[in-house]
Amino acid sequence: MKKPFLILTLVLSAVGVKNAVAAENVKAAVSLEGETFNFELAGQKNWDYDLKRVKDGATTKVQLLVKSLDSSSVEGIKNIKNPFVESIRATQHAVDNRWMIEFVLKNDRVETFDYLTDQPSKLIVDFYASDTPIQAPIENPSKDAKAVKKPRFVTLDKAQDKVQRAPADVDYLKINPDGGIETSVFLAKSGLFDAGDGQFKRFNINDSDYNEESVIKSRSNYYLKFPVLETDFSFWKKMKENPPEYEIKPDNTEENKQARLLRTLFVKKRYMVFLQTLDWYKNKYPQSKYDEILAYMKGDALVKISEETKDNGAYEQAQTAYRQALDQYPDSVLAERTSLVTGLLANDHLDYMQAVRRFNIHIQNKKFTKNISTSYAKLALAYSYSKMKRLEEALGLLNEIEKDTKDPLVLTEIAVRRGDFNFLNRKFDDAITAYDKAAKNFPLVSKLFPSAYFNKMEALFWKQKYKDSHKSALEFAQNFPSHEYAPYALTRVGELLEIMGGDQSKSVGAYLETHFRYGNSPKTIVAKLHLMSTRMGSMKPEELEQTLVSMNEIAAKSDLENVDQFKVAMLADGFSKRKDYPKAIEILSNFYQSNPSRPDVKQVTQRISKNVGDQLKHLSDLGDYKTLLKTYKQYADTWLKTDKRIDTDYFLGQSYESAGAYEAALEKYRQVEADLHKLVGSPKEKETYINQYLPSMDQLYLRLAKNSADNQAPQEAYQYLGKIQNPLGLSEAEQVERVALASKLYEAKGDHGTSIRYLSELSSLWEGDQKLSLPVQFKLAEMQLGRHDADGAIATYERCKDILVNDKDATEQDLTKLVNSYANVLVENGRQDEAIKAIASVVDKFPQYHFSQEKYLLGDLLFKKGEVKRAESVWEKIKDDNDNIWKKLAQEKLKQADWDINYKKHIKRIPAMAKKEEEK
Repeated sequence: MKKPFLILTLVLSAVGVKNAVAAENVKAAVSLEGETFNFELAGQKNWDYDLKRVKDGATTKVQLLVKSLDSSSVEGIKNIKNPFVESIRATQHAVDNRWMIEFVLKNDRVETFDYLTDQPSKLIVDFYASDTPIQAPIENPSKDAKAVKKPRFVTLDKAQDKVQRAPADVDYLKINPDGGIETSVFLAKSGLFDAGDGQFKRFNINDSDYNEESVIKSRSNYYLKFPVLETDFSFWKKMKENPPEYEIKPDNTEENKQARLLRTLFVKKRYMVFLQTLDWYKNKYPQSKYDEILAYMKGDALVKISEETKDNGAYEQAQTAYRQALDQYPDSVLAERTSLVTGLLANDHLDYMQAVRRFNIHIQNKKFTKNISTSYAKLALAYSYSKMKRLEEALGLLNEIEKDTKDPLVLTEIAVRRGDFNFLNRKFDDAITAYDKAAKNFPLVSKLFPSAYFNKMEALFWKQKYKDSHKSALEFAQNFPSHEYAPYALTRVGELLEIMGGDQSKSVGAYLETHFRYGNSPKTIVAKLHLMSTRMGSMKPEELEQTLVSMNEIAAKSDLENVDQFKVAMLADGFSKRKDYPKAIEILSNFYQSNPSRPDVKQVTQRISKNVGDQLKHLSDLGDYKTLLKTYKQYADTWLKTDKRIDTDYFLGQSYESAGAYEAALEKYRQVEADLHKLVGSPKEKETYINQYLPSMDQLYLRLAKNSADNQAPQEAYQYLGKIQNPLGLSEAEQVERVALASKLYEAKGDHGTSIRYLSELSSLWEGDQKLSLPVQFKLAEMQLGRHDADGAIATYERCKDILVNDKDATEQDLTKLVNSYANVLVENGRQDEAIKAIASVVDKFPQYHFSQEKYLLGDLLFKKGEVKRAESVWEKIKDDNDNIWKKLAQEKLKQADWDINYKKHIKRIPAMAKKEEEK
């Protein structure tokens, strides 16, 4: 029997990649995958290309320059229908024979992303929608584009390293080969190399970008728990990759021929036939000299069958076969390996009690005491204890192994497993400490143990240590970019950027990077759901319908725990972005009713309550208080009852105030006041203010003052106004409202001086939106007139005129009020010319308004000055409606003027009458 050996060699050469000669049969293909149109070129190992965006008149194009191309493959796809590319055309340059592939985009909101993949080698250009137009240089057709080497993703090619040597930039580790278990390993960081940003620096976040309010808001979001990353035992992986090689030397006996037939069936992986033939063989040769080798082969065959068929019965038979082999042939060269395998297989099948028994038997076997397999058995036994929630025994066993070994790989594994065991038992703080210590003391961690970064990332995430979690996620992606969990890590990077308040383009970029790097892997599904939810806010109805179908389909492909709940959360968020809150609430409510006993279902009910609050706020902003009250009644006895929000009472107060129900409004506002006072100094104060739409105390006092005044309680109104501590902290509209209210209250008390002082100070010092100050300005002018301050009133009306004339959206009501009031003051004070000028400046500036009365007034002033023609010109512009009294008055004036003129002419023809006229 040939002595078995186990070797793991992960060799990744660091030699440079030479440019291969461009293939002549570069094929093109396209596909439409959800939100992305993919254009692919295949047929080369190394790519030399240039991609640029140009503007040709009103058309935006993307031009791809490559060395070679099968033009017939482009012909078959150039008119493929899709929402991003209008047409595709390929032409060959006469000078250098390179090919230009030109994509005519449907609009300037189509973005591109180009990258290379390995195994198979492809150049891919993805087209997808952008939220904003993308600038492009004007095309210059007189110059050919120059090809630029642009390696986006490059992998080192093992096949090109023909020399048998230890490659550059790797570590070599040799471990005790006793007992037929040799563990020599080349270590190298392998995976995708991103020439553009290999360290993912674009996803870093600065301390200045960290936003505590964003972190607090994120607590109502829903995040999935990614699976625990359990790194395989390095020795177990090597043992599986290097199974024993069985040999039977040929001789001329029939027994030998049949034994070699069995070996042939085993080598050919015809395991079922092997087992059936073995039964026949055992009956024919009950005492065969090949029994030892066949006994161990039988166990191996049953293991393979259990792996292929997922048959637990075959696994049990394999364990039985191995135990029988060990009992019958304890001195076999395969005994040590098989003894260890029985425990490791039990761990793989979650049969931890069996694993504990098998590992203890191995550890107690004096033949293996000095061999490294004993350390391996103790490591695996500690793992079994950790899975059985016997954490103290597991950690104690690690300490024991640590004292008895100097093996660097075993010591590294102990350090990492210490973190793993604590993480598995949800002792996150201890896990984080252990992982940090392992990474600091053992360089091998960053090359062989991804769990030290991934599980640490998750432990920090659920401890809400988001900056450190973000750092650990990036370290995992940097050290293990091709690991199967890398999509999870990059997705978590995107989520952490959102949580910490980073620029949305960064988080979206992380999700896009996950999608582009790892394609349609089930592990990219969370990132895709994030992307779709983010884009739902701007989707057209037909695109939205397709997206909803896609989200359901991709969620169904994932085996992540609670992925259905996450999908529902993303759908609800998407509809919230569209301000379709009823739909978001409906989706969440349906899920809750179907899954009322989920452990984290409270998150669903909280999101429903939040969406109700968002809807009430939206309706309040629109001033649609009728619908607001209707919405409140719809949810008052359900979601608003189970999760009482302070801001709900505030919205109701606004609604009652709008309806003129001041007593009811005051009741709600007073309830809000009481609730806000209770919040002060409590642990929930900051969180409540961030997650609800609450007024400041000054804003609330203003509402209480306004409603008290309207409810005929001026003394209460005056007291509430006095409680306002920081008037400048109010919004501009509220500052104006406060001044107007204070003036009104002082006027009611008979204190006209103080009333005018309030108005005057705002009028002269106001630096905010001038339109907001108009009510105060009008009121000030009115009070100035009441105190016979005509000059002051005229100056105030002039400010009103300047504000309105410079506002293209000024209302006809404000303009009419200004013209009539201002003109009357000017006329009464003998300043007719200024009145004419003021009225004309308004009427001429706003031709869209009728201004019938104002035009009549302007014409009348001109008429009285004797400028009849100008008056007539103004009056002609009055709209000629049947019931327009101002038009009729103007016409009567003109008729009277004509009669007077004709009468005078007639009198002058009669001498006596003419003389009388002259005497007069």
